[in-house]
Amino acid sequence: MQYPYSLDSTLSVLIQANLQFIFSTDIFGNINYYNNKSAIQLQLAENQNQTDQKLIQLLNDSDKISYRRTIQKCLEDISQSQTVSLRSFGELNFKYGIQFVVSVISDDTLDPIGFLFIGQELTRTIDQPIALNRFDALPYDDLKTLLGNKQIMIWMLDKNQNCSYVNETIYERFKSSPHQELGKAFLNRFRLNALPETYEAFEQHLNNQKEFSLEINSQTSADQKLWLQIIGIPRVDTNGFFIGFILYGTDISIIHDAASSMKKQTELISILNKEYAKFKKLASISNQGILITNTINQITWMNDAVTNLMGYSLKDVLGKQDFQLFCGTDTSSIDISFIKSSVCDILTLHKEMLLYKKSGQKLWIEFIKEPIYDENNKFCGFFIILNDIQIKKISEKEIAQQILSLKRMSFIASHEIRHEFTKIMQVTQTIKLHEPDIATYQHLLSEIEKSTEKVNKAIFELNDQINFATSNTISLDAFLNQEIEEILLIDDDKLVNEMNLLVIKTVHPDIQVKIFSDVDYALSHIISKPETKRKIFVDLNFPHKSGWYFLDEYKKIGQPWTVVILTSSLQQEDIEYSKQYEFISHYMTKPMNIEQLKELKIQSASRHQLA
Repeated sequence: MQYPYSLDSTLSVLIQANLQFIFSTDIFGNINYYNNKSAIQLQLAENQNQTDQKLIQLLNDSDKISYRRTIQKCLEDISQSQTVSLRSFGELNFKYGIQFVVSVISDDTLDPIGFLFIGQELTRTIDQPIALNRFDALPYDDLKTLLGNKQIMIWMLDKNQNCSYVNETIYERFKSSPHQELGKAFLNRFRLNALPETYEAFEQHLNNQKEFSLEINSQTSADQKLWLQIIGIPRVDTNGFFIGFILYGTDISIIHDAASSMKKQTELISILNKEYAKFKKLASISNQGILITNTINQITWMNDAVTNLMGYSLKDVLGKQDFQLFCGTDTSSIDISFIKSSVCDILTLHKEMLLYKKSGQKLWIEFIKEPIYDENNKFCGFFIILNDIQIKKISEKEIAQQILSLKRMSFIASHEIRHEFTKIMQVTQTIKLHEPDIATYQHLLSEIEKSTEKVNKAIFELNDQINFATSNTISLDAFLNQEIEEILLIDDDKLVNEMNLLVIKTVHPDIQVKIFSDVDYALSHIISKPETKRKIFVDLNFPHKSGWYFLDEYKKIGQPWTVVILTSSLQQEDIEYSKQYEFISHYMTKPMNIEQLKELKIQSASRHQLA
């Protein structure tokens, strides 16, 4: 049966010894606990499952009066225990009775919630109550059964404070013998070791002959210092006379040292917290990224500027090695090696390096890493500062690229374009001065065509150097080799439509070609014949509804046939924007030529059927 209230160490020993009557009731007198001795000798075992058994019901009329008076006195002063002798208990009668010490059991708010009874059978009639209390020690012979615990030191003192018994644990711990321990004044063991105020308190507790608990220092024969937690319990004989003490000692040296160390650490932490609060306030308003690591490069703190700079939260980086935050595909391995080795060399680092944000975006930073030392000049970590130098690096790179581009642009304009342009001028001047025959015209036109192709190619390259475009085509192999029944040309320029029609018929004479100069008409045609296999060429720039409008509306229709953008625009924005339409297979620039058309690998559905 489990004791239902808060259980201290002394009461636990008394319960385990099972040498006294111990039971408790709630505030209404219902018995809610009794130990084995009470259950057997008072015949309470049969009531073990009854929760409403009242103690007063087990007493005779005389004992009931004594019981009620005792309970009343306990409630009048809950801090003072009361003594009562009971002769009857159920069907049992005791010759001299059982003397009980009755104590009030209180909750955390000191309100009474029950009563504790600790009793001992009397062997003679007494005129005055025995000075018995809940801490009465056990008789010597019975105590031996509790001495097997090797972790507890137990002394037994007589009323003159001389040691009359010690357990084996004391002999082993102090490397002593019975001759050195027994019959000796107990306090002499601590006279030289204990602090004066502690020794005086110990002596006073023993002289008061009351239960006590204190911490005191001692030492072994090998001069090893010990801190002991000692609990003293006064002993009385069967007649109620004081005969000495039982002392329980536990080695708390580790706990005491830890507490002392904890106190020093707490004082140091208090100082550090004050300094840290100052630093944190300054770091929080800084636009520089600041990180702190421990002695093995693990990040322990960072300010909000690091989050703003790199996208990492404090939770993301805590405990990570600092170089893990700065590694990336294009990060210099030499830079990473320097960061790793800094913990060994404890050196200051200052360099510009490329790293990556949490999103994967590249970032150039100025990296400064300084070792931190405490007030004893002991190394305790690193202080890292990150400065964003992205704009500086981009500017340097852009300037270098612009210089190269300008040189290339100058060469294209002054050599490639100029060379072909002068050739065209020379041909036209020749035609003006002479009246060449058909063969000469054909030859001159052939030369002009070659020159215009070279000029066109140079213009494309020049455009690339200006960074308006990086490519003039969006090639998707999934849309090649399509079999089609008609080709749609959507362009508001009639002359361009006629020339494109001529080029298409040259390559695909058996494919029907439909020309639309209005976006709405083209859409209406597609919607009216959704099953027709077709290839669509569309210009982007229209006076009213643009080619972009056509693409948006065509997307809503959900047709499977691909679209080719055929435009004069070389804007990189147009090229990139067109990539959002999955049905666009190519981005071609005007004018359309036979080579471009052949690259589309269009196959006629009717020609395939005839084959």
